[in-house]
Amino acid sequence: MQIQNLTLSTVEIAEMLDNTPHKDILKKLEGRNGRNGKHTKGYIEILTERQMSPSDFFFLSSYKDASGKENKCYKVTKKGCEFLANKFTGEKGVIFTARYINRFHEMQDILERQQEPELPWFIRDFGKNGKIMLFRDFKSITGIELLGTYTALKRPDRLVGGFDYNGWGWKCDNEKFKAEYGFDYGDDDCMHYLYLRGIRKAVRAIENDLKDGKKLTLEAKKMILDGVQIVEGERESPVTIPKKIEQTKRNPIQICITIGENGIVQQM
Repeated sequence: MQIQNLTLSTVEIAEMLDNTPHKDILKKLEGRNGRNGKHTKGYIEILTERQMSPSDFFFLSSYKDASGKENKCYKVTKKGCEFLANKFTGEKGVIFTARYINRFHEMQDILERQQEPELPWFIRDFGKNGKIMLFRDFKSITGIELLGTYTALKRPDRLVGGFDYNGWGWKCDNEKFKAEYGFDYGDDDCMHYLYLRGIRKAVRAIENDLKDGKKLTLEAKKMILDGVQIVEGERESPVTIPKKIEQTKRNPIQICITIGENGIVQQM
C-alpha cells in the first residue's frame, strides 16, 4: 500500500490542530447554517458543485467515543491533508503540516515492515551489515567450499574480500551473538559470509569452473538465486569486476588473530 492510499480521521486531525473541536473541522467540510438562516458552503459542497470528486480528499466514516457511541467523522487522504493545510495560516498551519507529514510517513514505514517478505532460511539479517549468506550455508546447499578456491584475489572472477564477502573476525559468545542477530556464530574462529552481490558472483564463478561446475545442481542454483531475488525483487545487484582490485572501494575485512604456541597465527 502506497502512502497515497493512507488516511487520517478528522478526529486525529482535530488533535493535531492543537485540540481544535472536532465539530469545527466537520463544519469546514460540510458547511454550516448561521443563526440568521444563511448557509455557508463547506469544502465538500464546493467541490461537488464544480464537478470535482470530494472523495479524493475526504470521505464519510465513523468512530466510537469513550462511551462506545458511534459518531460521524471523515477519513482524510494525504491530498486532503494538503488541502486543509493550505486553509490554516500562521503557526497553526505550520505545525499541522509537520504533524500530518510525520504521521503519514510513520504509517508508511509500518506498512513496509509488515509487507517485507519472509527470508529463506539461508539468507540472514546481519544488522548494519545487511542481508548475507554464510559460507557454511552455501556449502550445505551446494557441497562446495568457497574459502580459498573462490576467494583468491589473483583471479578477477573470484570473490573479492570486503566487496563480495567478509568475515566476522573473532570468536565470540555464541549465546549473545544469537540473541542479537538471530542465528549462530558457528564453531569456526572466523565467520565468513557473502553479501548479496557475492552470492550471485559465487554461483557464476562455480558455473565457470570445470570441476565444481558439474557439482552445482540446478535445484541448488535455483534455491540460492530465488532466495536472493526475494530480498532484491526483480532488481539484480550489479556485479562489477574491477580491473585493479586495489582501486576498488571496499568495506574493511575483519581479521581474526589467534596466538598459538609458536607465535601469532593470522586467520581471515
